[in-house]
Amino acid sequence: MEFRDDDLAQFAAEGAAPLPATDTQGYVEHAGARIWYAAYGEGPAVILLHGGLGHSGNWGYQVPALTGQGFRTIVIDSRGHGRSTRDAQPFSYELMASDVLAVMDELGVARAALVGWSDGACTALV
Repeated sequence: MEFRDDDLAQFAAEGAAPLPATDTQGYVEHAGARIWYAAYGEGPAVILLHGGLGHSGNWGYQVPALTGQGFRTIVIDSRGHGRSTRDAQPFSYELMASDVLAVMDELGVARAALVGWSDGACTALV
């Protein structure tokens, strides 16, 4: 049986801070996957990249803090995580970095600071 928590209700029920509501969210079709993203606020862009087996909901405390300081904060569910799909391609940091660039293109973001932990940090370094 496959369990999906696409709306992160189970995650929130365990005590995690929920992501704020936003009108700017969607999917980018890229390299065989649908990559989910959400954007909050205005200002210089900061992209938050979660670690392996995580998802964008891991940033529930950081998103309001960053938007409150005047940053456009973008969260992405890495391929095969959260609301994003994957195909049969093996995971690689290069592939996941190209997903980030596809989201940046979709949102018209030319430059961004990248923040990540675990696999998200490795993706940011590519």
